[in-house]
Amino acid sequence: MKYADALALLDGLVNYERLARPRDEFKLDNIRKLLELAGNPERRIGRTILVAGTKGKGSTCHLLEAGLRACGCRVGTFLSPHVATVRERIRLEGAPLDKRRFAALVARFEQLLRVQPVSYFELTAAMAFEAFARAGTEYAVVEVGLGGRLDATNLSDPEVSVITRIGMDHTKVLGNSLTRIAAEKAGIMRAGRPVVIGRQRPHVMAGLSRRAGVIGAQPVPADSRLRAWDIVTDRSGVAFSMMGDLGAGRVRLALLGKHQAENCATALVVLGLLTRNDRRILLSRVGRGFARARVPARCQLVRRRPPLVVDSCHNPESGRALADAIRDHFGTRVVLVYGSLRGKLVGRILAPLAPHVQLAVLVRPDSPRALDLAELARSFTRHGVASVRAGSVREGLALALERAAGRWPVVVAGSFYVAGEALTALGAVETD
Repeated sequence: MKYADALALLDGLVNYERLARPRDEFKLDNIRKLLELAGNPERRIGRTILVAGTKGKGSTCHLLEAGLRACGCRVGTFLSPHVATVRERIRLEGAPLDKRRFAALVARFEQLLRVQPVSYFELTAAMAFEAFARAGTEYAVVEVGLGGRLDATNLSDPEVSVITRIGMDHTKVLGNSLTRIAAEKAGIMRAGRPVVIGRQRPHVMAGLSRRAGVIGAQPVPADSRLRAWDIVTDRSGVAFSMMGDLGAGRVRLALLGKHQAENCATALVVLGLLTRNDRRILLSRVGRGFARARVPARCQLVRRRPPLVVDSCHNPESGRALADAIRDHFGTRVVLVYGSLRGKLVGRILAPLAPHVQLAVLVRPDSPRALDLAELARSFTRHGVASVRAGSVREGLALALERAAGRWPVVVAGSFYVAGEALTALGAVETD
């Protein structure tokens, strides 16, 4: 099968990420049957780390991948959504699948799909499991797509489950309270196995701990196993001191935002649990891996002079994190290129960002779910931010750079679609 044919097959499947209306029904029957037909590759992929959460799960996965690879481990990683090419979703040894291997995986499932159809996301998850099984990965780092309990990735058998910070997102699907959202995330817990829980609001942490008790899982609050202090930021990243199961030392990240120290701490706790059975995992090696880690579209510094940052910020938690990163790393207002999908809590996202925005350039991402620019403009007006409109992300980026004129940093945010289009326009990512 040619790569173009593989993409065409994928694009012919139901893709809930691009539908104008959110998915209103979730069940695992279809993907479970497809995996059975494929010989259950999810059971042949080494030790699985399953990561759910609202904020930080992608960064935590990238850090776990980087840390394990620096220790000499063979690692496969499944991430979603992708930024520029679907091959980013399935990574082997730190790199997206090449086109030949990706097409071969689609061909592997082509006949099975005639017996048991699945969605776009479900097929990519099944392909990841198959890729990891074929490659003989020692560790599979798997990011949950949506929620946890009924996500296709939850058919894996995690040795360690991870729940990063929980916030308000996908409320029409997961529920309109943190308690309900947390209950869905808790579905990735396993009896008799640890679940590392990142920093949470007290009532959310209490709820997750109670749920772990009901399931028989072993809750491991990250803050109870690792202490971090002396967090320092500059225009090249974040550094902090830590003490935990891996030992004590100074960790340096080439990532923007103090929130990355929190994600890093969660990853360190997970690695501290894994080192009990894998003596290759040492803090000195992990630290070298973390220093090299790059996370696309998460406060990604694409240019330094003038500063240009691309972020996928699309929920209130990420809005606060981006606002803090702007304050800590730049200390000045920015020109913001912003576009959103419908159904997002735009007002709550903008509230912390507004004081840091000199001018907003509003764009419409290439998605049927894109939020109307007139409605988006009203949100910025309510927050006292002047805005102008552009026809596309590429045009918006050019306009923002012109208006910034080297005086202010330019920040792109609002969704993975906006981030992907911006990084593509800047030539900062591999595309199809």
